[in-house]
Amino acid sequence: MKDNNTVEGQVLFDFFSLVIPLDDEIYDLLGPYIKKKSYKKGDSILKEGEIETKANVVVEGVVHQYIYEDDQPKTVNITPKGLSFNSLKSYLSKEPSLEIQEAITDVEVVYMMKEDIDWLAKTNSKFAYLMFKVYENILLDRENRMFLLQYKNPTKRLRLFHETVSRAHMMIKDTPDKYIASYLNMTPQQYSNEKRKLMKEGL
Repeated sequence: MKDNNTVEGQVLFDFFSLVIPLDDEIYDLLGPYIKKKSYKKGDSILKEGEIETKANVVVEGVVHQYIYEDDQPKTVNITPKGLSFNSLKSYLSKEPSLEIQEAITDVEVVYMMKEDIDWLAKTNSKFAYLMFKVYENILLDRENRMFLLQYKNPTKRLRLFHETVSRAHMMIKDTPDKYIASYLNMTPQQYSNEKRKLMKEGL
């Protein structure tokens, strides 16, 4: 898939362009390795115990990533259109994933297999640099979330979510409130109340 005039191609092009300007050489290099798949709302993309072998970018819809703690789902991440996801620990260690990935809307993704990413990174320095910048962004996103979750005050957590998590507006756009609440370690009622406060402030 090389044509960035398609929806899938444009989403992928835009995703990589968030980290560095993407030239035609790299974009064309990726074409033969890009695959796509669709899921219906409620479908599992990765089940607990499976090994992650892909790096995915959402073309349409929203993906919920979660684990179970005391038989309750705990949100690890929420990935809307235009952003990437995978179970990073399983992907790197080749161990069974504790994380579950579920389509909470109809979802379409484009993805690359880990073996292809590894080979391209070893043989093409431009691609290796691109992936380095992608992972820098992933680490920054996770650090920002870790930082905001340190605050016991839910008002502060929600404010920091909007101020420091660069993809906050993308997550909120198409994601039901209960998933955002879980992401911020709030009850749905807490999140509803805090969101109402911020809306009154014009934020």
